[in-house]
Amino acid sequence: MHNAWGAKASTPNALLTIKESERSGPVIKFRLYATGVPKDTAYGIVAWPVTQKGPGEVLTGVTLDASGLAICAGVPGTCGTSDKPNDPIDLGLQPAPGEPVRLGLVSADGAVKVFAKLVPVPLRGENRGCTVEGVVLTPGAEVILIEGSGFPADSDLKVDSNSGSESHSEKGKTDIDGRYSVTMLPYNQGVRRGTLEVTLKSAGCSPSTRVPWGRRN
Repeated sequence: MHNAWGAKASTPNALLTIKESERSGPVIKFRLYATGVPKDTAYGIVAWPVTQKGPGEVLTGVTLDASGLAICAGVPGTCGTSDKPNDPIDLGLQPAPGEPVRLGLVSADGAVKVFAKLVPVPLRGENRGCTVEGVVLTPGAEVILIEGSGFPADSDLKVDSNSGSESHSEKGKTDIDGRYSVTMLPYNQGVRRGTLEVTLKSAGCSPSTRVPWGRRN
């Protein structure tokens, strides 16, 4: 579901872009821009935080301005108030390191859907043009998605991982775009917290990343 959250699940030729509009301490505000969708339609904003098993609607009556920015028009049938017409919607979130922000716009009749995701505080490592990133998919990082990019197409990789007392080494292979992904379960029996270290090794590069795991309460 995480991998499909984007173009695969969107209406054909529709695109949603999430842009950071403000950052103050742990709070980051985001705005949504949509293209390839009707602007004379009311939408609902859906969000899928890692704390929920599935997406949920967080705001209805959303419209788009001429640039495709999601706004509250402040007129009957839309969100907002008349004293703030065409008010841009700023979504304030507090994403943890490695946590994805997954947002979408769905028309009131469900006929138009457009989704996007990004990781505002990435856990990323780079080496010689190759990149590896850890994406946290559950609240305590019980499930971590490792994504590699920038590698040669259809090339062999050595995937080395270490989490506490457990170390693993396995083989991987990039796709035609030079990307690679694998899901890892970093927890050790009887251990509450730790760090997953992952290195993707190819003939020309070997990027590494570190992903903390464990619930804090």
